[in-house]
Amino acid sequence: MSPLATATLGSHMNPWGRPTRRRLLLEALAAGGFLAGACSAPATGGPSQPAAAGALAPGTRLSFASWGGPDVQDISKRFAQTFMEQHPGVSVEFISTASQNHNEKITAASAAGTPIDVFYLQPSDTPSFVERGLVRSLDDLVKRDRYDTSDFFEKCLGQYLWKGKLYALPRGFGNQDVYYNVSMLEAAGVAKPPYDWNAKTWTTDDFLDAAKRLVRLSSGDVAVWGWNQGQGLRQWAPWVWIFGGDILNKDGTQCILDQPPAVDGLQFVQDLIYKHRVMPAPDQKVNTQNAFGSSQLGMALGIPADLTSYRKLQGISWDVAPMPRKATRLTSGGGVAWHLAAATASLAGAWELLKLVASTEFQTSECQAAATAPPRKSVLRSPCFVDRSQPPKGIDVFLQAPDFVHPDPQAVAWPDIEVEINKGLASLWDGSKTARQVAQEIVPQANRLLATGSR
Repeated sequence: MSPLATATLGSHMNPWGRPTRRRLLLEALAAGGFLAGACSAPATGGPSQPAAAGALAPGTRLSFASWGGPDVQDISKRFAQTFMEQHPGVSVEFISTASQNHNEKITAASAAGTPIDVFYLQPSDTPSFVERGLVRSLDDLVKRDRYDTSDFFEKCLGQYLWKGKLYALPRGFGNQDVYYNVSMLEAAGVAKPPYDWNAKTWTTDDFLDAAKRLVRLSSGDVAVWGWNQGQGLRQWAPWVWIFGGDILNKDGTQCILDQPPAVDGLQFVQDLIYKHRVMPAPDQKVNTQNAFGSSQLGMALGIPADLTSYRKLQGISWDVAPMPRKATRLTSGGGVAWHLAAATASLAGAWELLKLVASTEFQTSECQAAATAPPRKSVLRSPCFVDRSQPPKGIDVFLQAPDFVHPDPQAVAWPDIEVEINKGLASLWDGSKTARQVAQEIVPQANRLLATGSR
């Protein structure tokens, strides 16, 4: 039994980074359904051959770990019990890492010789864990069992490919979208944005015009903001991609945040605050939900998981829209996925457990608890997520969004690079430096980390 036997209850906001998928890999996934069978060798530290399918031996002990609130933990415990009922004599331990450093616990358990068999990782953590021999590729298992991966969104599954091999089965696939106050847009004379991500309208110019018109609704001491968003990677990166830029080059060897399209995207965000004054500065500490609920904020960046909070707002009419377009229309996303420990003592058991937690049934339970945006097409499109009796009317925006997600950067050193980028972007958010100045300071630091391959 793992020394981490006691589950810790509580909520947890994941504090780790996220990765980019090479275009060829995504195209291969999209075209072929999956290319796992071509690469059947397991990761360093894994068994040389896949475990044979069949009944699990009595006495087999398994563990799996995740963060999340009470609902998520209850679902995990319930399915652990189901697994044990299906496999008499097998014990399964669920380990909650809520409010703890999840990655450190996974690493420490492996170093102690008691690896947790199945566990969450962010897409940006996958390369590092692979290179350290801590996770096992799934290609041979997928091929042997003819495991169907086609129900997962291609871009979602593609986040967990590293050097041509698959290392995880997705648990969630959120995305950033625009939430807006319908009544406020009408009062400001703003045309309703389209629901279709392929629409030619709803450009960055349209978006900026809408934000400016919303600000004009301010009266007396009551300020109205046109837009608000967070400062994390998945909040600012969409603007870089929308303007035609990127963070790393296609093979993930150089940071290109200082190239003109990327700089233009970053400058657009800063200008929303200090030039156009349609977005509050970070030091004003405007609470998005509160401001939106009191009709002091017309538009806000949000994810599908925010639906529960927005549906609780009283007295306002709201809806959702895609991100605006400039050179292209893209958004960010990622989620987490279930990985299999390279040093698991029971590959057969760990693989069966991994398939259970990535199953339609498990994901439907989490969807019903509003715990995540499902990465399976069938679950996202099912009644557990699509409830047309409640707002928003534009629920189809969330169904189409996965096809417009730009994966996060992928590199072994990415978690460290993201830390350096966030440090540099502090000057963008406080308005002390232009986007070009910030990018010129960030890029050398990022390229140094890429060259040394930190982690």
